[in-house]
Amino acid sequence: MPLLTDAPINLLRLLRNTSARLFRSAPDYVVIEVRGGLPEFERQVGFLRRRVLPIAAGPTLEGLRERLERISADGRPRGVVVRVVNLDAGWTALEELRGELSSFRRRGGRVIAYLADSVDSRSYYLACAADEVYATPLAALNVTGVRTRVDFLREGLSRVGLEAEVVAVSPYKSAGDPFVRDDFSPEAREQAERLLDRRYEELLGAVSEGRELDVPAARERIDRAPYDPHAALAEGLIDGVCYEDELPERLGAEGERARVVDWRTARGSLRTTYRRSPRRRVGVVSLSGTIVRGRSRRLPVPLPFFGREQAGSESVIAALRTAEKNRRVAAVLFHVDSRGGDALASDLIWREVERIRARKPVVVLMGEVAASGGYYVSAAADHVVARRNTVTGSIGVVLIRPVASDLYRRLGVNPAALERGARAGVLDASRSPDPDEMKVLERQLGYAYGEFKDRVSRGREISPPKLEEIAGGRVWTGAEARRIELVDGLGGFREALRRARELGGITDEASEVLLKVSAPRGGHQSPGEPAEVLVETVGEVWRALSEVREGRLWALAPYDITDG
Repeated sequence: MPLLTDAPINLLRLLRNTSARLFRSAPDYVVIEVRGGLPEFERQVGFLRRRVLPIAAGPTLEGLRERLERISADGRPRGVVVRVVNLDAGWTALEELRGELSSFRRRGGRVIAYLADSVDSRSYYLACAADEVYATPLAALNVTGVRTRVDFLREGLSRVGLEAEVVAVSPYKSAGDPFVRDDFSPEAREQAERLLDRRYEELLGAVSEGRELDVPAARERIDRAPYDPHAALAEGLIDGVCYEDELPERLGAEGERARVVDWRTARGSLRTTYRRSPRRRVGVVSLSGTIVRGRSRRLPVPLPFFGREQAGSESVIAALRTAEKNRRVAAVLFHVDSRGGDALASDLIWREVERIRARKPVVVLMGEVAASGGYYVSAAADHVVARRNTVTGSIGVVLIRPVASDLYRRLGVNPAALERGARAGVLDASRSPDPDEMKVLERQLGYAYGEFKDRVSRGREISPPKLEEIAGGRVWTGAEARRIELVDGLGGFREALRRARELGGITDEASEVLLKVSAPRGGHQSPGEPAEVLVETVGEVWRALSEVREGRLWALAPYDITDG
């Protein structure tokens, strides 16, 4: 039953819908631009920080989903034109959007993909979900496959006098390999090859289905890439080559030009659905980026090892507790997109998930990657949903202990330490650890690894012997993780939301069931002057670098798989 507070909003929507029907004609096609990284949800960014450190705000999956639903619900437009330009999204985001486009097509809408720029394998993977694909005349179709690259730093670090001691639970736990190796270990290579095979199969399947080719023909066309648009047309990879202003003529019926309008113009003529706010909601908490201690932060530039976005344990825990205390939140949808990070921070977040699920069900939705620490925080949930392309698992820890003795020597610095305690200098980067200290570090690593496996064994109800076969830092795709029971289901946002509603006992089918939950602010916080924002940002970068220097235990996945 809708709340009484919905009545004024619905009255305004009724008036607006009546006006749109009487005085505005709906377009034949609505142009939806798809660009950037396609994050899952909208991001809240302070006004001053946005002005000082501007971030190109591309669309989110949440926003694109709402646009497609609104166009479909109106019923008058024939379809959408998905304008693909400067796309830099991960495979799982594209998998999610492909699913939404397929759903739009099942509801009777047509999907036209327009490649407004040169495209790579990921962009074309998305385009293959459309009924027709068009490209601008000078676009290059670089559909050359998938690849992974790791920059091994051992020799480069040695040139500046740096090295590291890395202790890992197994050769598969290869997050520290770039610091101590010049190439893949046999185990890491085998794992990377397997993940690449799964990703390549996903691409081949999309091209084969979308372009009505058998798999060998799809593989042959990828092997012959890249193409200019006319060559791609001849190979059956696209349906036409034209400028964007020529689309209305191409899409028109019986010699008439179709009315093709961008979203900003079209939304004023589209019917708005009426609001029905349920009394019980699903609270959404998001963990995105490298897991660290303290509060969440976003760096101005990505750092090696850390990336750009960092999920602070204090911020994530505060958000989870806010969802727990909200009486209207019947279930928590915990979105996790992280290759892990600090092992202690991961454990603290895991504890909150385990504690909260005793009061409210918790459903995890995995993003591009939910591995190592990202899997750690997910293991206690009632239900875990992954996409087929999600990279997950990597159950294990690694300790990276910097050694800068040669750097000190080159700089003419002579560190002289006075110590009390046989192992007071176990993490002193000015010297290499001795055999006794290495045993201490290995013992700490073994303890943390044992605790990690215990969390997974209890949360996933997997026996220790069976878990040992799939742990040790081994990384899996979402589809593989489902087969070995590391996750409960495959799907995207809709599947995770359906499961959260079911576990939370939410029978109301109202669309506005989500309640985004973030860490509460501690009183009024002034945004500060621009100089203060920049000083704070520099401090955040320095804190991130300091965390590597401390020689912590890391629950971190090894590498990313990119396109060709």
